Amino acid sequence: MNETYLTGQPEKVILNGQEKRAQALVDILYLFGVTWLYVACLIYPLYGIIFGVIITASSISDKAKRIGKICLILGIINIVLSIIVLIILLVFSRFLNDLIGWGL
Repeated sequence: MNETYLTGQPEKVILNGQEKRAQALVDILYLFGVTWLYVACLIYPLYGIIFGVIITASSISDKAKRIGKICLILGIINIVLSIIVLIILLVFSRFLNDLIGWGL
């Protein structure tokens, strides 16, 4: 019978070579998916904010909540940096317009 059911203690699992390779593949695919999620949050900041709020609010595991918070933070940082760059470009174009007659 299942030892966890009888004793309440989780069973110790010893993985053989093939199971270790399978687990390594799952870990690599997980990291690949999370990496592309973060890249998407950097490219589309609104996606990062929406996804971050949904995952942070509705997830059960701490791991998923952490991913949601990171997506939310990346989206907010991207929006703030975009606004700062836009302001710098507008100020710089005004300066170039005054200096050499070129502007946006």
